[in-house]
Parts: sequence; structure tokens; C-alpha cells
Amino acid sequence: MKKIFLVFILIYTKLIFGQKIIIRDSVSKSPIENVSLSFKQLGVTSDKNGVVDITMFENDDTIDISHISYKTKSILKKEIKNIIYLSKKTFILPVIVLNEINKMSISDKYPLFTIRPSGFVSRIESSTANLLSSQSSIVVQESQSGGGSPNYRGMEANRLLLVIDEVPLNNAIYRSGHLQNSASINPFFVESISLVTGPGSTAYGDGAMGGALVFNTLNPLNKTAFCLHQQFESSSNTIVTNFKANYFFNKTSHISAFSFKSSGNLRMGENRYHGYHNWGNERVSREQNEQLYTNYAQADFMHKSKYQINNKNSILFNTQYSTSTKIYRFDKMNDMTGDLPKYENWYYGPQIRFLQNINYNYRNKTYLYDNIRGLIAFQNIKESRHTQKSSESLLNNRNENVKIYDYNIDFNKRIKKIQLAYGLGRRSQKIISSASLSDNKSSFYNTTRYPEGGSSVLDLFAYSQINIPFVKKLNLIIGGRWNHSKITAEFNNPTFIFEDLANTTTSFVKSSLITFKPNPKTMINAAYYGGFRSPNLDDLGKVFSKDDKNVVIPNSNLRPEYADNIELGYHYSSSVLNISLQIFNIQISNAISREYGSINGVDSMMYDSVMMRVQMNKNIQSAIINGISFKSELNANNNLKIGISCNQIVGKTNENKPLAHIPPFNAKLTVEYSINKNLFLVYSDYNGWKLADSYDELGVDNLDEATIDGNPSWYTLNLAYSNNISNDIKTTFSVKNILDAHYKTFGSGLSASGRNFIFSLEAFF
Repeated sequence: MKKIFLVFILIYTKLIFGQKIIIRDSVSKSPIENVSLSFKQLGVTSDKNGVVDITMFENDDTIDISHISYKTKSILKKEIKNIIYLSKKTFILPVIVLNEINKMSISDKYPLFTIRPSGFVSRIESSTANLLSSQSSIVVQESQSGGGSPNYRGMEANRLLLVIDEVPLNNAIYRSGHLQNSASINPFFVESISLVTGPGSTAYGDGAMGGALVFNTLNPLNKTAFCLHQQFESSSNTIVTNFKANYFFNKTSHISAFSFKSSGNLRMGENRYHGYHNWGNERVSREQNEQLYTNYAQADFMHKSKYQINNKNSILFNTQYSTSTKIYRFDKMNDMTGDLPKYENWYYGPQIRFLQNINYNYRNKTYLYDNIRGLIAFQNIKESRHTQKSSESLLNNRNENVKIYDYNIDFNKRIKKIQLAYGLGRRSQKIISSASLSDNKSSFYNTTRYPEGGSSVLDLFAYSQINIPFVKKLNLIIGGRWNHSKITAEFNNPTFIFEDLANTTTSFVKSSLITFKPNPKTMINAAYYGGFRSPNLDDLGKVFSKDDKNVVIPNSNLRPEYADNIELGYHYSSSVLNISLQIFNIQISNAISREYGSINGVDSMMYDSVMMRVQMNKNIQSAIINGISFKSELNANNNLKIGISCNQIVGKTNENKPLAHIPPFNAKLTVEYSINKNLFLVYSDYNGWKLADSYDELGVDNLDEATIDGNPSWYTLNLAYSNNISNDIKTTFSVKNILDAHYKTFGSGLSASGRNFIFSLEAFF
């Protein structure tokens, strides 16, 4: 009887004095997991149903309610009702600061530009390139399906650094034109994509001329959960299957994920509102509106295991693998020689990326650090090019294999209100280049794209950053980075008479950022940051021809190119209105540019059985890029949001000539409405004209793939709908390019997708 009475008393006490509340999204009304509620040293976290017990707090405690994807609230406990609604953050252009754990991260107290693929619209994007272009101001160039070359403020290819899980993807053979390597990053595996500028770029370094695109993949959780996602896209008959699993045992948590994507030929838009009726109607690589040679398949895998050794030590193992079928260069397959196709074959072989890294984290407050993070990483990159002209009987094969070894150690230290981050590292690369001429029976010798005897690259670096809050409203961040690079290569080529390469360079860049907050809703920032790029093997030692008229040959005398970035920003954020305005100026000096040259006093040489004019890379060009970015979001009420963004960039060389990679004016308008568990989104993308006289003279912008007048302006109307059938099942339906308009994005050889119906289903169990 006493036991029954005690149980009754416990239950009664829990009902009277316990208090459980639910945290929900203000738009979708769905519960939010992992919301942190804290006061001083006390803290609790919401479960998968958004439920959290706040019994431990006193009625007069002011509880901070925060989540990485939502705006923070502070509420007195006695004023808390049964349900708390959180509004998602408005993600705008980034300002980067330090925190205590990571080498470089984005603090919640500053505006930032980030993408979370778990979001509503992001769930319908089956490639990282589409995700970037649909969710940000980044412009993406496409020469073939299965690719996408990101362009931010005129920085593209080897001038824009890509980082995944703190490991740079840029390597010794990243070229200056257009790169499709972002395709090896699966959006289903990504937790966030952040654009790092300001002092943050000094932590990442070589290649971050105007910033770095930082991809963070999903981390293992201390729970068991599974997710199955399937998607269909009508314009290319694409089928995507994604699966991920979280599971844990004792102190070890794991996440495994795989993805398979199969795409047919891409159908372009029917309606030519631009008035150019033959543009994109290729004679040999098109059947009606179907673009031939655009089908491909891709498979991706990721696994992470985290072991929490104790309260101070943890270790994370991270394995990633991506491979594809061969992917045709559509822009090459439509080239003509007279009335006949120029190429029988022009495709990239399977692009294979393997990454293995080990990340060790140690927390312990000492005089030198509060936290240490060590990273060891290995990458094995394989790619190849295969070309065969219609007049030739042999297939021209050129294969590249890059092995990359990274060793980094990073420290963080807080001294009262001052935060300090510093680190050092080493990166070594081995490049093996091979080539052949082949048919179905035999294989013959061929010249390689990079030095046949092998190449090696060694980089050493050190960086430091300090965050000094002078007063409550004024904050200063300064940083610097030192980098030493050495490249050696041996040609061992009987066809070419080139000397072996040896190039050593040293760079130092610095940066500063000052922020002023006159009130809690307004922030003004001014930043200067230096970016640099050391010449890589593609700059120094490549031998290739793009047009069968000119051949690029090695030049070992190149020096690093630099970019001085100046940025002014204004940010206003309230519960109703969010505004971000940024004005920037970039001055590029010592830029590497392709120019005509000679070898042994002769201006031409034989290459691929054709006499061609000699070109080489030289440090001769300087340039200026100016631009303005604006973004605003109006929360009309709890159900309706209206957003608008636009970007304008102008770039000129020191000779007042058009600079390559400068996209035209672009804008986006979004209207989002929610009711119950239904979410509707109507949005429009607009790109202005890129006139022919604003294209670069060397052909990087692919004027030959535009009209005689340049790239016409275009816009699309799009609709998306999402319904949370339950907490465990989500459906999304979208119609892109409702008007079925024909257009090409700037610099692209491929016509964009026509009207595209997309359906996705996501189940959690």
C-alpha cells in the first residue's frame, strides 16, 4: 500500500511541478529536434518530437532557446506556453568569425550565407550545382550534364576554393576555365554549404581568391534512425534513390549513406521567347528538343564513425567515394567541320573521388589552447579525357591520377573576451599522367596532358586569427596566412623538348573585419581581405589544345596571383523584415593569363598531328571587379513570406577589356505561403543580357555557344509544394520552368532544362 501511495505521489508531483513544452517551426508547424534551452550552466535539448522538459528552470529564469537553423529567442519561464514557435533564419551574405571548436566556423550572431539541403526547396535538387544556383547568388556554368562550375563574384574554377569536411578539393590540375568537380559532392550527404569570405578565407588559403565554398557533410548522431528518399524528374527521366542510416553502440556513433542517380537525355525548353530560333538547335546532337549525349549515371557512398573516448577526447573517421559513368561533352559533340560532325567521341571517363580522413578533437584549457583539432586526410582523384575526331580511326585517351595527403593541426584559445585561432599544416600531391591511342584491338603511344615522368607538389602553411571585442557594439577580427609552395615535374617525353619543371613560391596575405552594431537589429561591417593562388601544375606544365589552332605549352616562371577584396555591408534583421546590402571591390594583381609565346624562337609547333600557334601562361594581367548584392525578406505574417535578391557585377582588365567569368545581372523573387502542414512556394529566376562585346577575348566565356549578339536574357517561373503527411513522411512536388522557355545559363554549352516535373518522397523510420 505504501508503494502504491509513493508512486501516486511521484506521478502527482510530476504533473504539478513538471513542465513539458513543444518546439515547432513557425511556418510548417512541424516539431524541431535538437533545440537547445539554456540558462547559465543549466541546459536541455528537445527530442525528435520537439518535446522538452523545462522543470529544472526557475520561473524567473530567462531561457535562451536556440537552434543552428532558427532565430534565437529569450523568454522568461513563467511566460512560456505549451508551444513555442521558432522562425527560420534568413541566410544572407557571410561574415565569418571564430568559435571555440572548429578551425573556422560561422557565428550565429552575424548574418551569413548558408544552404541546408534538408530544407523544403533543397529536397528537390538532385545535384550540388542545381542546389547552389537555386538557393544562392552563385552562378553555375554547364558544359555537360552531370557537372556544374560554380561562379561567385567572377571567381570560378581554380580561383574559387572548394572545401569538404575541412579538406580542400582544389588540387594541382584544377584549371582556370570551367570545372565540373562539384558534381562529386552529393547534396543528400550535405548538412550545410557556407560561403566563407572576410578573415575566414585566410584559414582555408590557396585558391580562396574571393572566398571559399565550405561543404559540411552529415555527422553521426547518438540515436538509431533511417531515411529513404526517392525522386523523379521528368525533363531527363532522372531517378534518384538515397538512403542513410544513423546507429550507435555505447560510445560509438555511425552514419552510413549511399546514393544512386540515373539520368537520361535532357530535354530543353520549347518556347524561344528570345527570338533566336536556331540557337541550341544543334544539327547532330539533338532530336527535336532532346539533347543527345547528356545521359549518365552516378553512385556515391559515405560513412562516418565517431568515438567519444572521454569528455575531452573524440575521434572521427570519414570515408567518401564517388564515381560516374562516362559523361559526354555536349558542347564538343555539337561542333561541326563543314557539314559533318567534328567529333565521333568527346567524353570524360568515370570521375572517381575517394576521401579518407581522420579527425581528432581534444578539449583541455591550457595557457596555449582550449581546444586542439588534428586532421589527417588522403584523397585519390581519377579523371580522364577521351576524344576522337570523325576523320580519325584511333581514340585519344589521356588519364590523370592525383593522390593528395593533408596534415593539419588547429588551435583555439579564449582569453576573457578575446578569441584566438591559429594553425599550421602540410599538403603533398603526386600526379601521374598517362595517355594512349587505341582502337578495339591495339594501343599506341600518345603524348600526355601533364609531364609524363610524374609531378609532385608540396605546400606548407600557417595562419592565425584574433577576435577582439573593443566595446559591446564594436568588434574587430584580424588574420593572416603564410604559404610556401614547391612544384617539380619531369617530362621524359621523346616528342616534346621541354625542360623539367621546378617552381617555388611564397605568399603572405592578411585580412581584417570591423563590425558595428548601433542597435540589436542593425549591423554595419567593413572588411579587407587578401586572397591568393599559387600557380599549380595546370598553369605551369600543361600541354593541350582547346581549338586545334593554338597549343598551350609549359612556363615554369609563374608567380602567385593575388586579390585585394574590400567589402562594405549593411544588415537589418527584425521579426518582420530582413535586409542585407553589400558593396564590394576586388583588385586582381599579377594575374595568370594565357598569351602567345614561342619555343626555341619558333612561334608554332606540331601537336596531335596539327601545326598550331604556341601559347603559354604568363603573369601580366591585372583586373578590377566591382559589384553590389542585395537581399530582403518580408515576413508579412506567420503564413506568408516574400523574398527578393539581386546581384550586379562588372569586371575589366587593366587594358579596359572585358574580364572572363563575369556573369550578367541576376535576380530572384520568392513568395512562400504555409497553411497547416502544407507549404507552397512560387519563385522566379531572372538573368539579364550578356552582350557579345562584354565576353572575354580568349574564349573562356564560350561566346561560340551563345548567339551572335551574346547570351539573351531569360527568366523562369517555378512552383513547389510540400506536405508533411506525418512526422515520418514528407512529399514534395515541383514544376520548374513552367513556361517551358528555352535558354542557356551564362558560359554554358548546354541548353537548360525545359518544363520539369519533380516528385520526391522522403520517409523516416
